[in-house]
Amino acid sequence: MKNTRIPNWIIGSAIDPGRKRRAEPNQDAILVIPPENGHPPLIMVADGMGGHAGGADASRLVVEAVTARYRQAGRIEDLQSLVSECLQSALQAMLKHVAAHPELEAMGSTAVLAVPMGEQVLIANVGDSRAYRLRYVGQPSQQAPRRRSLFHWSRREDRSAKQEEPEVEILQVSYDHSVVADLVRAGQMTPLQASQSPLRNHLTQSITPRRPNLQPYFNQIAFDPGDTLLLCTDGVWGVVPEATLAAITLELAPQAAANKLVQQAVSYGGPDNISIIIARQAGSR
Repeated sequence: MKNTRIPNWIIGSAIDPGRKRRAEPNQDAILVIPPENGHPPLIMVADGMGGHAGGADASRLVVEAVTARYRQAGRIEDLQSLVSECLQSALQAMLKHVAAHPELEAMGSTAVLAVPMGEQVLIANVGDSRAYRLRYVGQPSQQAPRRRSLFHWSRREDRSAKQEEPEVEILQVSYDHSVVADLVRAGQMTPLQASQSPLRNHLTQSITPRRPNLQPYFNQIAFDPGDTLLLCTDGVWGVVPEATLAAITLELAPQAAANKLVQQAVSYGGPDNISIIIARQAGSR
C-alpha cells in the first residue's frame, strides 16, 4: 500500500497472508480513517479467528462496525466512550452475523486502535494485537519514561561510540489479553517462556459471540514530535524481534518500514497473517 497523508500525519500500512497461509483467506484487516467532521484520525488493526471464513468475516465486521459508528458520531464529548461504543458495536455486529450463520459461532477478532490527538494518543485494544510507541530519546544520560507494559526494549549506545548517538526506545502501550501475558505479569513466566509456550495463542478476551462481555483496555499516552506509532498483529510481534521492529520502524519512512517489516516477518517463517500500520507526524525524523 502507499503512504496515506492526512493533515500533520504520514501513515504507512501493509497486510500480507504470510508464507504458511498464502493460499488461504487473509483473516486480518486494517483501517485508516482520516480526520473528518471534526473527528481526529483513527487507525486500527484486527486479527480474525475462527477458521478461514469465520476469521476473515470477523475482522471485516470489526472494521466495518467501527468505521460506521465512528463516522456517524456527532460532536465528540468523550473520546474514550465513543471508542468503547465503536468496539461494542463490533461485538453486536458479530452477534447478529452469527445468528444468521450459526456455523460461524467460533468466530472472533482482536482489535487494537489508536486515535491521535495532538500531543496525546488514545490507545484501545481487545486481545493481543499490539500498539507500540517508538522514539529516539536523546543522549544515554536521559532517563527513559517509566515502563508501563510487559515489554520494553532500548538500544543504548556503545560507550565507545560517538556520544551524540541517540537511544532508541520501543514501548508497548497496549495490553495483551492472553493467558501467557497474565502469567508474565504475575511473575510466573518470563517473556521468552511466554513466546515458546503452547498457551501463547490462548486469549482471555476478544471480540467474539462466545464472550459477550467486552471490557477493552484503554491507555492515553504522551506523543511528542518525532515519536512513531506501530500497530500490528501477532504475525509481526510474535515473529520479528523487538530490536528489529524498533530499528526498521524508526529508521525508515512509514510505508517503507511497513513493507520491510512484512519482508522480515516472512523471512522468519511467516507462520501467520501479517498486518502493520505505522503513523508518524509529518516533518518528523
